[in-house]
Amino acid sequence: MTIKLASLKADLDREEKGDWIDYPDWPGVAFLVSSLQKPAYVTARDMMMQRFARQYKGKPVPREVLLPALGKLFAQHILHGWRGLDVDYDRDVALQTLTDPAYRDVVTAVEHCAARVSELELEFVEDEAKNSVRPSASA
Repeated sequence: MTIKLASLKADLDREEKGDWIDYPDWPGVAFLVSSLQKPAYVTARDMMMQRFARQYKGKPVPREVLLPALGKLFAQHILHGWRGLDVDYDRDVALQTLTDPAYRDVVTAVEHCAARVSELELEFVEDEAKNSVRPSASA
């Protein structure tokens, strides 16, 4: 099979502004998220990781430090809303939630949904060479 080149093109507008993505593990819960490829997020994440590399001298960053830091970046750059939770979305509530280590599963859910925003839907074309009749020598 042959893949259509156009189907490999990222939807940069969707990645930046975000889209509603259902979280499969929590029925009825969806997050309005931008892509993890969003330039402002990527820059902030890279700067944070450089800071952690200096601070921890190349050793792994403790999970209890890394997850709240990622949660803060998600609240600032990635998460724009939620539905299906008993608390209405608010930027301050989101920041408090995503930086609280006890809500690590929410951070994971937002990350999962944000990763799905940039997924491509591949389109295929049938290979014309396989389907065409070979011209005869007399044609």
